[in-house]
Amino acid sequence: MKRLRVINTETGEDWSEMYTLRHRNQDDAFRQQQEKTADRRDFSNANMSNIHEVYDALTTAQCGYLMLLQCYVDYNGVLIKSSRNKTPMTTADMVDVLQLGKKPRTFYDFLSACTEHDIIREEGGRYSVNERYHFKGNFGSQQVVKLYSAKIKRVYSEVKATDIGLIYRMLPFIHYETNALCANPFEKNPKRIRWFNKKELAAAIGVTSDTLGRRLKQMKFDGEYVVARIKVGSEPERYTFNPNVFYRQSKTPDKTLIALFNVKKV
Repeated sequence: MKRLRVINTETGEDWSEMYTLRHRNQDDAFRQQQEKTADRRDFSNANMSNIHEVYDALTTAQCGYLMLLQCYVDYNGVLIKSSRNKTPMTTADMVDVLQLGKKPRTFYDFLSACTEHDIIREEGGRYSVNERYHFKGNFGSQQVVKLYSAKIKRVYSEVKATDIGLIYRMLPFIHYETNALCANPFEKNPKRIRWFNKKELAAAIGVTSDTLGRRLKQMKFDGEYVVARIKVGSEPERYTFNPNVFYRQSKTPDKTLIALFNVKKV
């Protein structure tokens, strides 16, 4: 193929060493490929490296409250009523979203714990989530988990806050490529992934093995199981997260991973 030169028409300089020409058809093909692979669902992000500071400061149920509230964070960190209504949330709005109208003490205990530990900040009557833990928008780091807002909002009334809080505590252990719950979530070699068994996962999130085993069987988001239990031969059970609820990559999830959670009759 003949190489075309790139000339600055104003100065006559030859910019061929800095730029190359590409046919518009190539741009269209690239754009179409991006549209096929890009994950366009609405999500917020959890910083895997720091959120242990959150669950060390909050109770399990309070972690569940925070997981729901962070779905309402805007690009500047402020908690807003909705993506369409950018009005900042008041405490009354938060109580309503968390369905704690009959438990005001529970709400204010939660809010006090969050503000005391700089998880939620209040300034001029506006509340925001510390971006050290949660933020909205694209990311360049692999140390991030995407939390799909619509899914979490839909199921909040159906799932106990303590169960959502248990899930929250699992977020730092999600493997980048496989969604496995493991001790080394940044390992690139799949043969070296150290999957958690039930006892190890329970210890990592601070509950007993019996509690974990009992709760995992009941954890569903919008009819889908949140965690798959995988049995390989005589090895202990392994666990992997549903990519429709939590995922770390910017592209659409792997088809095999999606199929793993396809338990609905078609």
